[in-house]
Amino acid sequence: MAKFSVAGEGEAEGESDCPNSPKKRRREGDCSSDARDSNDFDDGKTISVTIDPDVLDCSICLEPLVSPVFQCENGHTACSSCCMKLKHKCHSCSLPIGYTRCLAIEKVIESIKVYCKNSRYGCRETLSYSNKPNHEESCLHMPCSCPMINCNFTGSVEQLSIHINTSHWASAVRFRYNCPFHVSLDKSEPFNVLFGEDGLLFIVNNREEDMGHIISVHAIGPPSSKGGHAFNLITKRGARSLSLQSFAPIATKRSGGVAPGVDFLLVPYDFNSCDQLKLEVCIWSNRELE
Repeated sequence: MAKFSVAGEGEAEGESDCPNSPKKRRREGDCSSDARDSNDFDDGKTISVTIDPDVLDCSICLEPLVSPVFQCENGHTACSSCCMKLKHKCHSCSLPIGYTRCLAIEKVIESIKVYCKNSRYGCRETLSYSNKPNHEESCLHMPCSCPMINCNFTGSVEQLSIHINTSHWASAVRFRYNCPFHVSLDKSEPFNVLFGEDGLLFIVNNREEDMGHIISVHAIGPPSSKGGHAFNLITKRGARSLSLQSFAPIATKRSGGVAPGVDFLLVPYDFNSCDQLKLEVCIWSNRELE
């Protein structure tokens, strides 16, 4: 069996400068594979070769090819989706396409083993080329951004926890699960960072609207991680109180507002006369919900 390594950034001339193009995104992920020891695949039954990554792209949509791959009589290839969109007419020569499989390319694709683009953040998965996109969409090592203003740190959720604990110790509110604690926000303060006993980060967002302050809570982490932390949010004024009980959604970075579908607490401007929003928060551990 052959193991193929895809050429990384800077190895192909004329590479697109567009950071959001499919080729650019894939090469940024694949370049991390070169940092891994090539001997990981050296089991005596594999060989290592380097190929131009464009060979593995559909020439129409520029996405990575996956089986089935079709070819016309002149050998031009296309993915099944593009064949249907072009009504089985080859985009290069106009001959019929979508009826004859390109088994050679399919075998090459099936034999390729690659590393997850998040290997630099701790992922050690070795993947088939066709399964790489699906894995990376749900990878537990997906990078998360530091929520602190003017900080550009990016890392796995574990790396981010260490970063907050060492670089922003005084800026985070530490709490224990299942125990109410107090959070104070200046009315102009956009957010506060909460640091759980397990190192998980939560964000209390504060956004000013015409009717008052919109308060929401979300966790920082990869979307596929086990989330669903329930929380209680209460603000009081004398005998009056406003409260919200909900579940904290998960995002890889701090949001500047309230995402659609996210529950929030509306605190009217006249509810609290001081310059601070005083909140009582309780976040429940996942164990309490099982």
